[in-house]
Amino acid sequence: MKRIDVLSACRLRRLARRQDGAVTVEAVLWVPFFVILFIILTDVSIIFFNQSRIVRVLQDANRNMSIGRFDTVQQTQDFIVNTLNALSFSAEATTSITAGLISSTVTVPVGDLDVFGLIGSFAGISVTVSAQHLSEI
Repeated sequence: MKRIDVLSACRLRRLARRQDGAVTVEAVLWVPFFVILFIILTDVSIIFFNQSRIVRVLQDANRNMSIGRFDTVQQTQDFIVNTLNALSFSAEATTSITAGLISSTVTVPVGDLDVFGLIGSFAGISVTVSAQHLSEI
């Protein structure tokens, strides 16, 4: 009986001195942090990419209105909303003409733009994009 206790104590001391599991412990602690960081960076990148797509749609709409393809503000807003339906069904567009300057603004919830939904889970955050163009008519 005493010999088993001595062998067990020796095994425990040897196990306590080994360094094999140190990397595993660090990985268990750090990998979730890096995965969450990667997801956040991906979401932010996709949001900025979609923001640039929205800017391009606004520039196209303002340009079409400035050269006379669209006659009314409502046609411009409808073009913007219909084009952005691929990104968001809840996009809100406003267009105005002031002293020959066509201004369009779109507001889209962040939850419609991100991939993983981590950033969009913060309710109430939205992206607002504006573009202006001089009327050529």
